[in-house]
Amino acid sequence: MKLDMIGRIDVCFLLSYGIDPEQAAALVPAGLDLITCHGAAFFNIVVCHVDRMRTRFTPHALGVTYWHIAYRVQVRATLAGDRSIEGLYFLRSDVDRPLFGAVGNGLTDFRFHTARVRFWNDDAAWRLRVEPTTGDALASLAMRRTASNALAPGSPFASLEERERVLKYAPFGLSVSKGGQCLRIAEVIRDEALWTEEPVEVESADWSYPRSLGLRDLQLVRATRVAPIDYRWRIGRTERLGRLQRS
Repeated sequence: MKLDMIGRIDVCFLLSYGIDPEQAAALVPAGLDLITCHGAAFFNIVVCHVDRMRTRFTPHALGVTYWHIAYRVQVRATLAGDRSIEGLYFLRSDVDRPLFGAVGNGLTDFRFHTARVRFWNDDAAWRLRVEPTTGDALASLAMRRTASNALAPGSPFASLEERERVLKYAPFGLSVSKGGQCLRIAEVIRDEALWTEEPVEVESADWSYPRSLGLRDLQLVRATRVAPIDYRWRIGRTERLGRLQRS
């Protein structure tokens, strides 16, 4: 089923962690390959507030507003014709609208769960707490504004330019069909000229979900705040994978 959805992301934070590729490989299905750089794969967490998500021609007033915390791994896939696509493989999503999550699980591979989400904002600092109703995904986060955009200590990147190139937010959610022959694609359409980020400093972060997956020694390599932006989501596109899958 194909859907065209629109909405506005009015709060958004992106956090990228370097992880051990050997630990991460077991989380990704055959047909997807980890994106790596200098011996690190990348675990991406987004914290966002979506305003009035709705089908494209539904009135604004009927849209659904919700918090979405998603845990993803950066991946690429090879398609038929030797074409390549990069994106994010969703491991789990927590949302504070149970009905929306139930519907979303029927339409996407974002793996929605219901959670209580609390968020505090005083314009210079932000606090988040996520309390899921199922699964081990309790989370807390504290951030503040910063002017620094330097590489984190021990960063796998040789330069800021390399970091930005590798971690650029690819607008595709990627998953593999049950038969393993097709790639399922959720595509984000946005005005790239309006996509702006500013660095934030993470004062503290506690994510129980990656620990439950066996991921150890997560190293924060990038944290940013995204300016409010209108989004359009195209759901339901499929492409044939272009090579045999690993067993």
